[in-house]
Amino acid sequence: MLELLRDRVYLRYWLAVVVSFLGDAITRVTLIYVAATLTDAPVVLIALVIVAQLLPSGVLGAFVGPVTDRLPKRVLLIGSDLARVLIVLAMIPALGSAWLLLVLIFLEGVGKAFFETARIAAIPKIVGRHSIPSAVALFQSTSHTINLLGPALGGLLVAVGSVPVVLMIDAATFLLSAALLGSMAVLRELPAGAREPYWGALRAGVRGVLGVASLRRLAVFLVPAMLVLGLFTTNFNAQLLTVFELPALSYGLAQALFGGGSIVGALIGPALLRRYPDRLLTASIVVFGLSLLALAPVQWSGHLAVIGLWCLLTGLGSGLFQVPVANTLLRDLPEELRGRGVALLNAVMVNFTIAGVVAGSLVAEVTGVAASIVWSGALLVCAAGALSLRYGKHPEAHPGHR
Repeated sequence: MLELLRDRVYLRYWLAVVVSFLGDAITRVTLIYVAATLTDAPVVLIALVIVAQLLPSGVLGAFVGPVTDRLPKRVLLIGSDLARVLIVLAMIPALGSAWLLLVLIFLEGVGKAFFETARIAAIPKIVGRHSIPSAVALFQSTSHTINLLGPALGGLLVAVGSVPVVLMIDAATFLLSAALLGSMAVLRELPAGAREPYWGALRAGVRGVLGVASLRRLAVFLVPAMLVLGLFTTNFNAQLLTVFELPALSYGLAQALFGGGSIVGALIGPALLRRYPDRLLTASIVVFGLSLLALAPVQWSGHLAVIGLWCLLTGLGSGLFQVPVANTLLRDLPEELRGRGVALLNAVMVNFTIAGVVAGSLVAEVTGVAASIVWSGALLVCAAGALSLRYGKHPEAHPGHR
């Protein structure tokens, strides 16, 4: 995996993604901090900020795909980076207006939707098909590390500096990302389907993705997995803070263990994928579901070490799950459909995650936070079992197998 970093082309790509994602992580926690100070109803505004960040990828995601397959990846990546520079800088004079800030956050999310679709679709061109699992694992482990360190760095910058300084740093990361990506000749190639009419390309993309058996299977498995992941995302922090009542230091340790588990899951994923190429998707979903079920005995114990072990296990399950998903997506998408396929399946993931986030708060109100996590784990294990029985008799199909 680390041999990829010795490739100068991939190294530039990786550094661009690291600085861009680090800026996003720092700004994300900063904007939540700003939202908490702008209104007498901070919980509502914080929820709106999170939705504004996610909604563009869900609502617009599928429509980004044809554009990604019509233009060179370099144009989209640099264009979305430069657009986000202007949007983030425009947030500085808008810090006193909640609604204007929400509009700008939504627009920044639109830029990220274009960036992410083009970034993911470009991976096979940069590393080659044989290195896709290693590239996925390296990116996922890097992303989890950034998500672990970014909020802490953002809080520190707000404490010692100011919110405008954080936003200017974020804008600088987008400029650096644009410069690194702009130097990559491999991203300048014009896609084969560049002249296809937009709506025809969109319809062809949907038909093409659904025409690949492994991608149909992946889409079906993603529905329950992302619903439960969204529910867990909503209630995980509530479980740690309101049920376990962890103090600040223990809460930070629990979050670190969850992040560490995610990194471990991403790192061991490629080796498991080589050994169990057709089973890891189902197995990783089951592992994640069982980790949620494990909350029941953890509740009885209540010991900090047991809670930490549970956080590590849930992180492992969520990190491991993402490896076969990304690998199947990039491996089995035909090159001419890569942008549309990435956008379509990413939209499925984001939309069902949002549905899970909304459902999580509602279910927790009825059943309680812990019970909602445990029951969602049980449902996920049952769903994975039922789907594996449905699809288990048919080996995972590669492009060309219908």
